[in-house]
Amino acid sequence: MKQENENNSLESGLDNDLDEQAVTWFIRLRADNVSSEEKTSFLRWLNQDDTHRDAFNEVSKLWGDADLLQALGETARKRRITPHKKTTASFKLPLAMAACLALGLLFNNELWILLQGDYSTQVGERKTVYFDDGSTAMLNTDTAIAVSMDGPQRRIELLKGEVYFEVKPDPNRPFIVQADHSTTRVLGTRFFVHERSHSDEVKVVSGRVEVTDRRTLKQPLILHDREAVSVDAAGLGETLLLDSALATSWVNGFLAFENAPLESVINQILRYRAGLVVYRDNNLRELKINGRINLRESDDMLKVLEKNLSVKMTYLTDWLVIVG
Repeated sequence: MKQENENNSLESGLDNDLDEQAVTWFIRLRADNVSSEEKTSFLRWLNQDDTHRDAFNEVSKLWGDADLLQALGETARKRRITPHKKTTASFKLPLAMAACLALGLLFNNELWILLQGDYSTQVGERKTVYFDDGSTAMLNTDTAIAVSMDGPQRRIELLKGEVYFEVKPDPNRPFIVQADHSTTRVLGTRFFVHERSHSDEVKVVSGRVEVTDRRTLKQPLILHDREAVSVDAAGLGETLLLDSALATSWVNGFLAFENAPLESVINQILRYRAGLVVYRDNNLRELKINGRINLRESDDMLKVLEKNLSVKMTYLTDWLVIVG
């Protein structure tokens, strides 16, 4: 009953101005704790009139930033609410069915991960898992893994996110990590596997791993100490030198940056906190940053960054920040 009252309050408290309503819904839908009832209320608001859909589609133009438009589009597509004009068709899907369908599509992938995963972390959380064979896995923010340590192979499936592994050598039982695009096989080493949106990244701190492209199954690539490779739909990339001090700093509880663009730094921070950052001046994206930020203060990381920069950050809410 309390949740229902809160939803009614949100709907009744919306500003009469249609643009303000659209902004309010846009910001709320970006929150981690948005409820199913709120999503249903949003769909009800969206379907009230063509002007609601148009206003929601135009929110991005308030700041004239292409990234906000892209983020809005991605958010809308994920929720199956991409703005469009109503047709004159006489048959319409009942609102309740449409809401259930939209919410079902939204949660389908996360539900699958929840059911398949043995260990996981939320946004901003890190966790270390200790296996019976003496190996360990440290899960970075927003990560999930499925584990199978029985039989002749030790297998980990990276469902999402990034993991740092320290593997106990066992020549008779290879340690295998399977991600979206890659399979990494090791006997004993310290390495990272990071599953991104369109590629996997494997980084070796010490030891030796064999990386295979899961799709083409071409000749495996051997990585040694301080080497890294990305694997995407096109296959294995070039072997790169790993600067472990920068690329692996999250394991020690902080993010380290050396002459890194501001946009890159903020993108890393956004892995540990929910929200959206928009740039008033695109030139700020390339501002070079040096230093490190403590991960234990994930909610304040942007504020810490602001204190050390001559750049203003405006917080419209905790979820929407304007840089510049």
